[in-house]
Amino acid sequence: MEEIKILFFVIGTFFGIHQSNIIAEKATITIDPEAKTITVLQENLISIIQNESDSLKVKSELKNITQPNYPWSSEFSNYSKKEKYFFISEDTQTLNLKLTLTYTTANDLKAFGINKNNDGKFSMTNFPKAHTKSTDGALGERYWNFEANKPFTFTEEPLTQMPEKYQKFQMNLLPFWKTLKQ
Repeated sequence: MEEIKILFFVIGTFFGIHQSNIIAEKATITIDPEAKTITVLQENLISIIQNESDSLKVKSELKNITQPNYPWSSEFSNYSKKEKYFFISEDTQTLNLKLTLTYTTANDLKAFGINKNNDGKFSMTNFPKAHTKSTDGALGERYWNFEANKPFTFTEEPLTQMPEKYQKFQMNLLPFWKTLKQ
């Protein structure tokens, strides 16, 4: 299996930020092999902010990645279309991000740690701490497997069992984003 290079819930990895401070509480990923599209809906963008320095780093990272021309990670250089859309949730409580990518070949999915297995299905390593769920895939001993000829969706909720000592430092990024938009 291919090394996992992009984590669906760590926002900065899509933009080449190696130590990103912004994560999503929930990421819903839909891959359409026929249209060759990937849609990543990242809900409730948050950060762990323990001090003023952390706060400044988060504000800077958010300011950068919200810029229309901010560069994407080189992992996506072969992707013909890359779009990002930041928006406020329907309940107006959280900041969300929708990423839409169009890839060229199934080989491009290696950036996400997704390959075709010996049965011709898409396959990716299961990381229990990501709390991955899917009704479209089958979870084997170590891998999620998905049909290669039809769209599939899975979710990841990595903060489901966040240690208590970090929970008090969890900050919603909507207020940060609102100050950037003024």
